[in-house]
Amino acid sequence: MSERDVVSWNAMIGGYAVQGFADDALRLIRSMLRVGMIPDSFTLGSIMKALVGGSSLMKVIEIHGFIIQLGCESHTVLIGSLIDAYAKCGSVRIADRIYKSMLKKDTIACVALITGYAHEASLDLGRQIHALVLKCQSKHDVAMGNTLIDMYSKSVEIEDAKQVFNEMEQKNVISWTSLIAGYGKNCYRHKAIAMYKKMESEGLKPNDFTFLTLLFACSHAGLTTEALECFNNMVGKYNILPRAKHYSCMVDVFARGGQLEEAYILIQKMNIKPHASLWGAILHSSNIYGDMSLGEVAGRHLFNIEPKKSVNYMVLAGTYAAVGLWDNVWKTRKLMEERSLIKYPGYNLLWSIKKKVPLLQPKLKLMH
Repeated sequence: MSERDVVSWNAMIGGYAVQGFADDALRLIRSMLRVGMIPDSFTLGSIMKALVGGSSLMKVIEIHGFIIQLGCESHTVLIGSLIDAYAKCGSVRIADRIYKSMLKKDTIACVALITGYAHEASLDLGRQIHALVLKCQSKHDVAMGNTLIDMYSKSVEIEDAKQVFNEMEQKNVISWTSLIAGYGKNCYRHKAIAMYKKMESEGLKPNDFTFLTLLFACSHAGLTTEALECFNNMVGKYNILPRAKHYSCMVDVFARGGQLEEAYILIQKMNIKPHASLWGAILHSSNIYGDMSLGEVAGRHLFNIEPKKSVNYMVLAGTYAAVGLWDNVWKTRKLMEERSLIKYPGYNLLWSIKKKVPLLQPKLKLMH
């Protein structure tokens, strides 16, 4: 183009921003300024979309400088995005100062700040913002309520999270899922399942994240039957396609419960390629429960996926050692040496057991 107007620049910057290419979007803004074209609120709004996904502090500071230079500090949507960006890159204190300097505080800025406090577990400051919100509006809107539930849940204040939930006049799937996640993370696994069933009874359709939080809770509580019921409901009842994290939770559930065959069958039926953590769960559980055949299968896959990760070789060697297959232990050690892998301190204990030579034998001879 021989001539470009603000709309042209905004279209390109917006395109980069939507795809998450913050560096390219920033480069275009600098080029735009060099040719004498002044960015507007739409330009800055686009770049903020790229930054709120999590970016470096210096990039956020640079855009903050643009906002000040261009006199856009009165644009509440921009300032809300700026608070969100600062909070997500770990600068909650700066985000707090910007929020307090706002002449007219809105829900977007408030939610962004509370979300930042939730990630930092800064409960006292979060409570202060909560109190300030209550002064401005007696009831929480849905977004505000969801954020408060998340904050209190992450701060191990599950009763406060429950109170916020109960006081909300309107609730959506995120509201229910946030409280279910809170119960799951704070070791109230049966309450998480009860909330899910209550959610269903009220006619709300759970989403894939709802089921992920439930599977996570079941995995850490050893609730194999409940986890399988949730997984089957997700696929059969709600037609939700499982993602890698759902499969990871289910494999972990089976593996922790010693149902290694079920875990292996699930991996074989997956519609995505199994990643290392899935085979790792099988390998570690095989070591615990002494299932050598599945341990070998998992080990071979891990050696192909992560050929330089020595812990996988060590766990498989431990599985062989547990059933007295010392030749296989030795072969695994030789494979490690061939691949120039580092052995951890204490690894030679395994070989001393193989040779059945006490580690203190040389010292004992000296004493005699």
